[in-house]
Parts: sequence; C-alpha cells; structure tokens
Amino acid sequence: MQARRFTLAAMAGACLCVIAAAMPQVAQAQTYPTRAISLLVGFPAGGGFDTVMRALAEEMSKNLGHPVTVENRPGASGAIATQALVAAPADGYTLLAAGLQLATGPHLNKVSYNPQTDLVMVRQVSSVPVLLLTHAASPIKTGADIVALAKKNGNGVTIGTGGPGTTGHFGTFVVGTGLNVQTVHVPFRGGAPALTALAGGEVDLLFDQPSGAMQGMLDSKRVRVVALMQESPSSGLPGVKTAKEIGLPLELELRGWQGIGVRGGTAAAIVKRLDAAVAAAAASPVFKARLAGLGIDATGNVGPAEFQKHYLDELNRWGAFIKKYDIKAN
Repeated sequence: MQARRFTLAAMAGACLCVIAAAMPQVAQAQTYPTRAISLLVGFPAGGGFDTVMRALAEEMSKNLGHPVTVENRPGASGAIATQALVAAPADGYTLLAAGLQLATGPHLNKVSYNPQTDLVMVRQVSSVPVLLLTHAASPIKTGADIVALAKKNGNGVTIGTGGPGTTGHFGTFVVGTGLNVQTVHVPFRGGAPALTALAGGEVDLLFDQPSGAMQGMLDSKRVRVVALMQESPSSGLPGVKTAKEIGLPLELELRGWQGIGVRGGTAAAIVKRLDAAVAAAAASPVFKARLAGLGIDATGNVGPAEFQKHYLDELNRWGAFIKKYDIKAN
C-alpha cells in the first residue's frame, strides 16, 4: 500500500510538472502579441516577394496592434532567412515570408532543419504568375525566335533569374527541354538586380514574378513580356500570351506562391491568432489593390491545414523535378 501511495504521488507530481511547464506557453498565447513582430524576407528589397510582404505586413500591423517589421535577409535563395527563423524562439515573434524557395531549397542545399516538421505554414495569400521577359532591343517574340537566337549566339541563350532554386532557375530547364536549345543560367541576388541586368542587355531572357520594379521597367519600355509560363491566361495580366501561344511547350507550369510561415513548435493558439491577422490583411481593400496592381492573383481561404499540405506537396513535386535533371544550387 505504501508503494502504491508513492507511485500515485510520483505520477501526480509528474503531471503537475507537465502542467506547470505548459502554463507559460498558454499564458503567452493568450496575451500574444505584446511587442513588435519581425517578418523575415529571404530576398532583397524591391523585388516582387518583398513588395507583397511589405503590403501584407502593413495590414497585419493594424490587426495585431503591434508593428510587423520586414527584415530582408537575402542570400542562398532564401535559405539564410529560413535558417534565421529556425534559430529563433518558437514564440510567434519571428515570421517567415513563405514561398517556393521553401519547397526547393532543401533539395538543392544542405539544411540544418527538417523541412517536414520544423516549418509550419500559417496562411497563403497569393498565387504568383511567372513571366518570361526580354529587353527592348531583343528580337525574341516567340519560341522560334529563342531557337534562332540560340543558333546565332552559337552557345545558346542566357537566362537571368532571381537566384538558384527559384522558379526562374527551373524555367531554364523548361525552356531548354521544351525547345531543345542550350540555356545558360545567370543567377542574381533577387529580382530587382536581375531586371536591371536584363534592361541593360546583359542577358537575353529573364524569368521573374510581377513587382513594382518590373512594372516600372515595362512602363518605360526597357523590358517587355514574352510569355506567361502557364497553360491558361491570367485575369490579372490581360493580353499577355501563354507559353503555349508563343510555341513554347511546358513540361510543367511555373507558378509561385506566397504566404506566412512560423517555426515548428509554435503554440496552436498563436498560429490561430496569426492566421486571423493574415486573413484580415489579405481581405483588406488596400492589399487586394496592391496585388491587382502587380498582376498577382489572390488566393481564397487557404488556412494552416490546406497551406501546410500545399507546401508539402510542392516539396515533393519540385524534389522530383530537381532529381530528374540533377539540378545544382549554382
């Protein structure tokens, strides 16, 4: 009987310890947030990703009652920002601008985290078209023109991108296999410097997502759109031809996505609070107008569970593509 009383007492003590350990997290979730929040963006300021995230952060700040401050951590195709998130406490005060780089990076680089469990998606806010661009003096208007230029150059066509592991990087393989031409990948540290290089004629083509910088280049006629890298037209980009319409076969569509993620282990109540804030921000007229102005499609009700599934599906889909072509992070 005495041994039984000791066992029960030990069990009760263990339960109390678990409850006590959980109480600070519960209390923190109930009062969250109490201070400013950092949103890590893995690409330079001025690009499409940065433009969308700054607009989203501004609207989120209104809902949360505390500033959501964008911190650009460019480099390694977004991996530096992702590593910074994983190294931060799982308390909801460090957020990550989630995009395709999270699904491709682990297949291209050695990472110190488990992409299946160490990242938790909060909410997706957009589905982003990928455009194939060329500079003002370029003769390229169709797939046949790309083939002709590749033959004229003698060593293929040069294609600029926002960096390794981006949709643009994979687009170089799509163009190469679709048209049976040699392509030379020229990576830059984000979309903005890549656009500047294209406008100057440093590369023949460029893959990028819509941004304020791109729109400025288009308006000034320094660059122009060749095609939309998907099968169907985009309502946000009226008049832009699809890859099929210019004679460019697509092995797979190139389309990005954007949302908010947090570190794995973040309290469910905090994720729920952030989800509500992101949903409210994405539904605001200001944010919707910003997306429309960029030609980016807003997504519907894509909350934590659905967004997490989409992320994991993309992790598998792009992993298979990277393995097929033995794509390296360079």
